[in-house]
Amino acid sequence: MALTVLRISHLEQLNSKIFAWLSNMFSRFKTEHLVKQIVMIRNAISHQYL
Repeated sequence: MALTVLRISHLEQLNSKIFAWLSNMFSRFKTEHLVKQIVMIRNAISHQYL
C-alpha cells in the first residue's frame, strides 16, 4: 500500500513537471509567433510607404 502511494506521488510530481515544461514551451512558441507577426505587419506597413 505504501509503495503504491509512493509511486502515485512520484507520478503526480512527474506529471506536474511535464505540465509546467509544456506550458513554458507553449508560452515561448506563442511569444515567438506574436513577435514574427508584429515584424511582418511592420514590414508590410513600411513597404507601403516606400
